[in-house]
Amino acid sequence: MLKKGFNLIGYATSPLGLGEDLRSFAAMLDYLDIPFSVIDLPTESQKQVAVDWKNLSEDDFEVSVFFMSARTCLELAKHHPTLFSAPKLKIGYFLWELPDFPEKQVKALRLVDHIWCPTKFVQSTFFNKTKKLILSIPLPVIHHPTAKLDFRKKLQIPKEAFVALFIFDIHSTLNRKNPQAAVAAFLEAAQEDPSLHLVLKINRAKGLKLSDHPWLPKHPRIKYVTDALSPNELADLYAAANCYLSLHRSEGFGRTLVEAMQHGLTVISTDFSGPADFLNSKNALIVGWDKKIVNKGDYPDCDTSWWAEPSVSEAAAQLQKAKSVNSSHSKNAKATGALFSVEALASKYKPILKSYLR
Repeated sequence: MLKKGFNLIGYATSPLGLGEDLRSFAAMLDYLDIPFSVIDLPTESQKQVAVDWKNLSEDDFEVSVFFMSARTCLELAKHHPTLFSAPKLKIGYFLWELPDFPEKQVKALRLVDHIWCPTKFVQSTFFNKTKKLILSIPLPVIHHPTAKLDFRKKLQIPKEAFVALFIFDIHSTLNRKNPQAAVAAFLEAAQEDPSLHLVLKINRAKGLKLSDHPWLPKHPRIKYVTDALSPNELADLYAAANCYLSLHRSEGFGRTLVEAMQHGLTVISTDFSGPADFLNSKNALIVGWDKKIVNKGDYPDCDTSWWAEPSVSEAAAQLQKAKSVNSSHSKNAKATGALFSVEALASKYKPILKSYLR
């Protein structure tokens, strides 16, 4: 007989955003003393993230939550149908990063009973394709203590420099993350400001050659961090920066923006998609955009859609403005970041989570 609790299915020990979704949800369940089991799906980077949960169980529970893309859910159902037939209730914690959800994947939405997603932007996309219950439930962003590494010293950045940071995955959809625009905005702003530096943290960069990516220039004030960092070392990297520069064309959520706010960094961001749920003129420097058609190959499994094309010149101006924002701005950013703590979100969503255990 199935017990009351949650089966979590996803990339529990892989250093992926979807893996972090599962881990942060597990952290909420741990905080609320709700039992759960985990099915860790294999990836090329499986077991690279250590996990330790007090309420982890080997039992089978009534409710299963799938932390993956809708397309992966379809593949999983094809090869492991019992994962979808055994539980009493199935929830898809699905992410999509465009305003239009592809018709060919709608059948994946039928595999689950309810859909959860991180922002109203994603929620509205699914609203257009299904009448199932769809809840916008952002997951915690865990704030880690520093490891006391001095990245400015390591990267040979002067203490008095003003440092912009951007973090992206070289194997993700680069056209969506748009690090090219961050580089272009920095180069424009840095022409007349020798104090500006840019740090690009590139995830999954093993074997990366800068020469393979001409838009990654050799510039004395652009520094690259390609090593895998622990959560504590990543906290040190945030601590070495003054602002976070995200000129994304679209984001389902925007975890690194929240991490930057938790560290009190000034966030410069495209005013579009998921981050619009928590960014505003009082806690961030917003960058305007024009509508841009998504071409074939720009985003996986996309038939036709659109996203934002942020203004590079406006972002360059915001970089200069970031040097003079007042302390209340940083205070507001930290206050926003605190809303995404495990404790805050577990308390907020406790009634919903408990309702699934009745």
